[in-house]
Amino acid sequence: MPDEIRRDRLSQHRQVLQRARGHRSGTDDIVAAWSGWCARPDATRVLDLGCGHGTVTLLLSQLLTAAEFACVEAQEVSAGLCRQNISLNGLASRVAVHHADLRSLDGVLGHFDLVTGTPPFMPRGSGVLPKDSQRAAARFELRGGIEEYSAAAAMHLSDEGRVSLVMDGAQDARCRHAFTAAGLQLVGVRWIVPRAGKDVRYIAYIGRKAPGAGPQSPSEDTITIRNADGVFTEEWLGIREALFLG
Repeated sequence: MPDEIRRDRLSQHRQVLQRARGHRSGTDDIVAAWSGWCARPDATRVLDLGCGHGTVTLLLSQLLTAAEFACVEAQEVSAGLCRQNISLNGLASRVAVHHADLRSLDGVLGHFDLVTGTPPFMPRGSGVLPKDSQRAAARFELRGGIEEYSAAAAMHLSDEGRVSLVMDGAQDARCRHAFTAAGLQLVGVRWIVPRAGKDVRYIAYIGRKAPGAGPQSPSEDTITIRNADGVFTEEWLGIREALFLG
């Protein structure tokens, strides 16, 4: 069966090309874009680690209209789609796509006001690996997980910059340790609940370079996507409106 590429409406101002049977844009991308914007609404240089086909950058570029972006993606198929999506949306002058493994960057891209990422969160052997290589890389830590993303973010973060990484809701202690081990201070944590009464699905972590004054407790809040009746909450509708999702 041919690899069908679909052209979908991402937002009022952005379209996205994505594989019909591959990894597709989802709620975690919305959370990542919104969380990144909240972390540094004045960012002019943004690094998107493990960018996939570019959804987070596409969404953020609507809000950070003066920013330039660097997208890093190790999967050849995803990097190729990302380049196509950047061209499709007229962003080639603002976005550079790097087909590279984030573990081998060594700071070569310089420093950024904002670093974003949605690391894969399933360790090798923790489940059945999808046959599709793109979907497998998006879910499983084939090239590292939160630890490697945190280290790469810290390496490229400016002194006043912020890093915003979105993970699943089941590995909070691991994620906090990864930030500390990378020399980052956690300044904000947002718990994303899919529906009132359900378990946390995603957690957005905001960090900065750790100051010499020692650790401080991060601010923490909870965002519920749907109420008990399955209807979008006013808070989530506000986030969708901010990202021009309609």
